[in-house]
Amino acid sequence: MDPIRAASIRMLYQIMRNSGISGLIVTLTIIGTAWEYSGGWIILSWTVVQTVTQLLREVLVHAFRRRQPPDAELERWARLHVIYMALTGIVWGATIFLFAHPEEPITIALTLCCLYGVSSGSVASQAPNPPSLYAMVIPIFGAVLVRMFMTGVFGNIMVALASALFGVMMIRFCRAQSRTIAEGIRIRFENVALVEALTIEKAAAEKARHDAESASLAKSQFLAAASHDLRQPLYALSLFSASLGALKLDKDGRAVVENIQDSIAAMESLFVGLLDVSRLDAGVVQPRLAAVSVDALFDRLSQYFHPIALERKLDLRFRSEGEWVTSDVTLLEQVMSNLVSNALRCTNKGGVLIAARTRGNQVRLEVWDTGIGIDDADRKRIFDEFVQLDNPERDRRKGLGLGLAIAQRSAALIGGSIAVRSRRGRGSRFTFTQPLTASPAIQPAIGAETYWTVPKVQRSGDLPVLIVDDDREVRTALGDLLSRWDVNFETAVDAEDALVRVEAGGRYGLVLADYRLPGALNGLDLIAAITKRHPPPSPDCALITGDFDPGLIAAAHARGIALFHKPLKPARLRSLLGFHDEVGA
Repeated sequence: MDPIRAASIRMLYQIMRNSGISGLIVTLTIIGTAWEYSGGWIILSWTVVQTVTQLLREVLVHAFRRRQPPDAELERWARLHVIYMALTGIVWGATIFLFAHPEEPITIALTLCCLYGVSSGSVASQAPNPPSLYAMVIPIFGAVLVRMFMTGVFGNIMVALASALFGVMMIRFCRAQSRTIAEGIRIRFENVALVEALTIEKAAAEKARHDAESASLAKSQFLAAASHDLRQPLYALSLFSASLGALKLDKDGRAVVENIQDSIAAMESLFVGLLDVSRLDAGVVQPRLAAVSVDALFDRLSQYFHPIALERKLDLRFRSEGEWVTSDVTLLEQVMSNLVSNALRCTNKGGVLIAARTRGNQVRLEVWDTGIGIDDADRKRIFDEFVQLDNPERDRRKGLGLGLAIAQRSAALIGGSIAVRSRRGRGSRFTFTQPLTASPAIQPAIGAETYWTVPKVQRSGDLPVLIVDDDREVRTALGDLLSRWDVNFETAVDAEDALVRVEAGGRYGLVLADYRLPGALNGLDLIAAITKRHPPPSPDCALITGDFDPGLIAAAHARGIALFHKPLKPARLRSLLGFHDEVGA
């Protein structure tokens, strides 16, 4: 058996018990929400069956650990796991028939919320063996489709279709994560083999260097792909949640939808943080050093964080004397933003001071707070990923534990290292230094090339919107949302399809194009071609992408093309379409 496959199956059984706690929580939730609307004997019968499936999991895990099967037997154990997950999927799928009552729409919303939770929560635990997730998700959302179509209610049918697409996205997430796991196992095996080769024979050093460079390139390419491909289903999920919110629901149902949207926002935040850490570790981010105004930096920080400080009733002050430093404006602002955000989050009363002090040929940037402080034993580990002091319950509102990790990595790229001084209960001071430089004779615009104003985009009249995206789920989600907003639109699967429509005489008020498109033309090239071939007046165009490559951002800026990053929030989309009831977020 392939050693990577063998390691994946062993990992599957190692983490199998971890899903028991989350399964118990969802089980208790669905019992509690069904109690008021369903018969007691139905709830009791389902609970008994669910308990049996949980016991079966324990039996399967115990048997695997006792057997310690050789690699030759692992495929049989993988098939047993798939069978078990299919049984689990059937038990969970039955809830849509047992506890969802069309005459009580809230029961449908609550049951679906639980099914969404148990499905998305299973992605990570089943990633070592994706067929296990397929065996669970297909019965669940197959049952949802059947049940909702049986009601004959249009809203329920739309929810069923959205739920099915949600299941498809969970499968895609699982497959992407499975590839990541396999890649990690492969790199681990390669590293072991590399060490053994270097120990045995020095002549293998050159080959080892070549292998390491290839692995680094592969990792960078994987991260670049992940930035786009993993954002696609998250983008679609955000749009589908907006469509779900547009349904006519009662107060309780709308509260459930709002909770789903809050969870999606938390998922987006976590994904962006993880991607930032990965990009920094992989060396994808390269600093672009230039003269940076500390005053201008503090002005931007003040505009962003003063509303937060006012909301928390904290005193936020900035102190600088016109210093200029040699740094990368993007990375420097990322470091300071994360330090200030951390200080505000950890301060309940008092305030936060951000100061710049010249020390010889260096400028020391300081962030002081009167917060909870840090114990001596915790000062090093606060820069590790997912470390949060005084947050044992892992409340997402208190952050994700990635801010300081990102700040430390960003500081290292611009030649700095963050130092901490703190006393428990008295507050903390975070500092790092940057080289002092003279003010340039010709001062650049605030924020240099990175902080530019997005060109204004406005849909012209009642002309249709042209959506160009090769991802079917994104096109479906955007189309569903625009239909609910009564916006006329057309969709194209690639640049060639879009240009055929324009050359056939199609006139559009706005073009929303993805950057990565199949074929010879990317989104930037397509927008240029549409601008040349479209009958006057040319439509406004916007590029929507999951790429954060500085070269792409600069190219869009140079051409005067508005660029928005995925996931594009529905409120921002409404603003682009000319609605004035919401402010783009």
